[in-house]
Amino acid sequence: MNAGDSLPTADRTEEQSTRRAFWHAWDWAATLVAVLRAMEVPAVVALDIFHGRNAWELGANLVGSALLFADMASRFFRPVTTSHGILSGSAARQHYFRSYFAFDLLGSLPWGFFAHLWFPQGSSWGELISFLCLLRLARVLAFSRDFVRVPSRFFILRRLTVFLLWIALIIHLLACGWISVGGVSAAASPAYTYIRALYWSVSTVSTTGFGDIVPKNEPQMIYTMLSLMIGAGLYATIVANVASLLTRSDSTRAAFDDKIARLNTLMKYKNMPEALQKRILAYHDYLWQTGLGHGHEALVQDLSPSLQRSVGLFLNRHILEKVPLLKGAETAVVHRLVSGLRTVVYTPGDTIIHHGEPGSVMYLINQGQVEVIDPQHGVVANLGEGDYFGEISLLAPGRPRLADVRAKTFCTLSMIDHAAFGIVLEQFPDFAAHVRQMAAVRMAESDQRSGRI
Repeated sequence: MNAGDSLPTADRTEEQSTRRAFWHAWDWAATLVAVLRAMEVPAVVALDIFHGRNAWELGANLVGSALLFADMASRFFRPVTTSHGILSGSAARQHYFRSYFAFDLLGSLPWGFFAHLWFPQGSSWGELISFLCLLRLARVLAFSRDFVRVPSRFFILRRLTVFLLWIALIIHLLACGWISVGGVSAAASPAYTYIRALYWSVSTVSTTGFGDIVPKNEPQMIYTMLSLMIGAGLYATIVANVASLLTRSDSTRAAFDDKIARLNTLMKYKNMPEALQKRILAYHDYLWQTGLGHGHEALVQDLSPSLQRSVGLFLNRHILEKVPLLKGAETAVVHRLVSGLRTVVYTPGDTIIHHGEPGSVMYLINQGQVEVIDPQHGVVANLGEGDYFGEISLLAPGRPRLADVRAKTFCTLSMIDHAAFGIVLEQFPDFAAHVRQMAAVRMAESDQRSGRI
C-alpha cells in the first residue's frame, strides 16, 4: 500500500486541492515570465536601451530562462488534461513531447546570452536569434485557451480580456519592428521613440493610418504593407469577436424577446381578451425574473442521468429535507425521487387542487405562497417556500382531496406523481415498508379531519 493510500479521504482531498492551487499559481508565474520576455527582448533589440551587452540584460535573460526550464521540468511529473482524459506518468510525458516540448525548449533557451558568446556586438544574427524566445508564446496561447474554457460566470469578460491582451502584444511587437526598420528616428529618447512607434502601430492596425508617419525606403514600405495586411485581418477579427461576445452576452434575452413578440402576434390574431393577454404576459415575465424562462431546462436535459439527479437534488434539497416521508431515507431513494420531479408555475388566483377530485400528485413549494381553503371553514392554512401539500395522494392514490389549494402569488412548484413514486417503492422495499406505516397514520388523521368537517 502506498503512503498516500493510508491517508484519510478528507486529508487526500485537501492535499490534492493544495497541489492544484500550487500548480495553478505556477502556471500563472510561468506565463507571466514568457509574456514579459516576449515584450522585453524585442524592445531591447529595437531601442538598444542598454547600448551594448549589459550585465543586467544578460542576467535577466538567464534568470528568465532558468524559470522557464523549471516549468519544462515540472511538465514531466504533472498530469495533463487532454481530450482523451487525464494523462499521467509516461503517457503525460509522451503527450508533452508530441505537443509543446519543441516550442518550450526553443523559447526557453537564453538566446541573448548565446548571442553574447557567439556573435560580435551589433551583429544582426545575434539580434535575430534573440527573437526565438517568441516561440514560448505557443504555451501562452494554450494557457489563455484553457483560461477561457474554465467554467465561470465571467466567461465573456475572461474571453474579452485575453483577446485584448493578445492585441496589445501584437501592437507592441509591430511597434518594435517599426523602430528596427528605422521608421522612427533613434535620435530621440527611448521613451519618445517607443511612443511614436506605438502610435504608428495603433493607427496601422486600426486601419485608420493618419499618414503623418510614412515609410521612406523599400524595407519600411514592405514592412508597412505586411503590417497593413496584419492590421486588416486583426481589425476584422476584433469586430467579429466583439460582436459575437455582445450577442452571446444577451442571447438568452434576445430569444425570450422573440418569443414574446411571437406570442403577442398570436394573441392579437386570435383576438384574445385583454385581461387574458395581461395574465399571459405577466406569467412569462415571472418566468424570466425567476430564470425559468431562460431555457436552462434543455441544457440540464443534455446532461447524463447522474448529473441530472445531482442538479435536481441541489435545487430541491431544502424542500426534500422537510418532507416527513423522506426522513431517514437512503440517498438513493432521494436521488430517484428527484429524477421524477417536474416543475410547474401557477399564477395568482389559480386553483392548484380542487376539493373532491381524486388525487395522484404531491406538490413541493419552491417559491410563492398558497392558501388551503376548506369548503365549510374558509382559509385554514397558508403555506410558503419549503412547505408541501397533497402528500396523501402518494400514500392513497385516488383518494378525494379534502380542500382547495389556491395560489396567492406566482408559485413555482415541484410535483411528484404517484406513478414515479410507485417505481421508487418497487425498487426500495425498506422504504416502501416505512411509507406503509406512515400511510396508516396519515390516513387515520385524514379520516378524523374529514369527520370533523
